[in-house]
Amino acid sequence: MSIQRVRAGAYVELQAKAKARVIPTTGRVLVPYQAEWGKPNFAVDMADTSERLKETGLLVDVVELAAENGATVMGYRVTNEQEKAAAHTVTDSYAIEARYPGKRGEDFEYMIRPSLVDATKKEIVVRDTKMIYDTETYLVADKQEAEDKLKKSNMVRFKGIGDGELADIAYTKLAGAVTGTGAITAGEWSRIFNRIDGLEFDVFYLPSTDPAVQAACKQWLLDRRTKARKLAQLVIAGDAAMDDDIEAHNTRSRAMNARFIINSSIAGTHTNGKEYNSVQWAAWVAGLVAGTPANKSFTGVKVPLTLAKIDWSHSEVMKGLAEGTLMATRDGYDYIIESAVNTLSTLGAGEREDFGKIRVSMTIDQILNDIYSAGKRYRAQLDNDKDGRAIFIGAVVEYLKIRAQQKAITDDYKFEEHPVKQSDFDFAYFKLLAKPLDAIEAFYIDWEVA
Repeated sequence: MSIQRVRAGAYVELQAKAKARVIPTTGRVLVPYQAEWGKPNFAVDMADTSERLKETGLLVDVVELAAENGATVMGYRVTNEQEKAAAHTVTDSYAIEARYPGKRGEDFEYMIRPSLVDATKKEIVVRDTKMIYDTETYLVADKQEAEDKLKKSNMVRFKGIGDGELADIAYTKLAGAVTGTGAITAGEWSRIFNRIDGLEFDVFYLPSTDPAVQAACKQWLLDRRTKARKLAQLVIAGDAAMDDDIEAHNTRSRAMNARFIINSSIAGTHTNGKEYNSVQWAAWVAGLVAGTPANKSFTGVKVPLTLAKIDWSHSEVMKGLAEGTLMATRDGYDYIIESAVNTLSTLGAGEREDFGKIRVSMTIDQILNDIYSAGKRYRAQLDNDKDGRAIFIGAVVEYLKIRAQQKAITDDYKFEEHPVKQSDFDFAYFKLLAKPLDAIEAFYIDWEVA
């Protein structure tokens, strides 16, 4: 492969990423959930309503909440691995089984009848008794064709067994399903973290309120950031019984104290009429973070609340903001995000005050993720000399130019070979100088009355 081909690829790769960063659907939020439908213990991308309908039946509230702001939801159905699919078997002929294991499969029924349009064929009709999925009708000549065609079904799969005929049958419900839903232990969360470690996502929603699990999740994400160079934000919340206690929320914020962790205190009745606790609302926050371009702040964004569980007082709001707790406050008849803050309140080495804003933190993560991604994609394809490193520098500078035009960073960015560390053997050192832009939130006016 020539240097020119690699160079073009690097430019296209980074420019495409830069331009896509202002499109909400490019944000990816990973949502673990428990339900009676969906592929178990496996991440599935759901970019729009049709894909969520196919994978969850639109029955999982946290998935729907995460999707409200346009982000691509990566659903991960968590089970105890005891789940079993509903089915119906005709001896020596065929078996029809629900597409996914879980009790939801028992809502489906099917029938086989002579075709109304072709006397040599049969019709297999599959319907959902809850009427979430549309009724499906398949015209088949034999069991093999039935097996092939029903692979497209949203509800079931067909498998021929034995030599028996494909006989007519009245509507018959699938049965025998076993749920896979149960309490998730701390040890099982560790297993989940390991399974999803290699996935690419911008925001992770943690549905657990266990402080030990939250601490373990923080450490897992920190390891991904420092060792694997995979940067992501985490959204957490607390015990529903304590949703009206600002000190409980603030205690959680202090325990996290990281620019990549967002602690949500939002709780109350959604505009869809359902009441959600802070853990469920955290899924909405995670989707908002993933779906909001890094060149935009969501301070002041309207929250789809009709009534909050508690309307915080001024002193509680000030206390929450100081501790790094994300809050929704009244603005007339609406509720808005008071300030888009993360849990960083006590600065560590290399940190500064503006890192406590989600927009700034997300910008840093996105830029580093994009550059790391390009570096991994083109590793071992550029010579480690001045010319080879210049190609990579040129690609990154063009990427930064677009991010500056988008107002994600200021226009005085710089990417160059490291002035101190020496590139040699198979490693190369670079230095990035770029300042993330934030939005004006507080206006201070000195009025000198004439």
